[in-house]
Amino acid sequence: MMSACVKWAKEEVDAFNLLLARQLSSADEGAEVWTQCMNRAKEHAMMLNEVGLDFRNLVGRNVKSDAEAGKVASRAASTASAQVGLGLS
Repeated sequence: MMSACVKWAKEEVDAFNLLLARQLSSADEGAEVWTQCMNRAKEHAMMLNEVGLDFRNLVGRNVKSDAEAGKVASRAASTASAQVGLGLS
């Protein structure tokens, strides 16, 4: 039972980090908005730590690389949608 709970919690933190990366994808790393968002996420991780859930090292982990991956994926999708059929126009 406990391992299922831990697995679920890890999956939720990973999902949170993906959403955070998407939200921050248009902000430059280190910019005021980016820093404020990351600080707020870390504050919430501290609140969870106070009740025995220590996700401090996981919240915000690889956010910049996830955001960059999202930009690359969206560019690839827009390029693919610009192509017509079998390459015939």
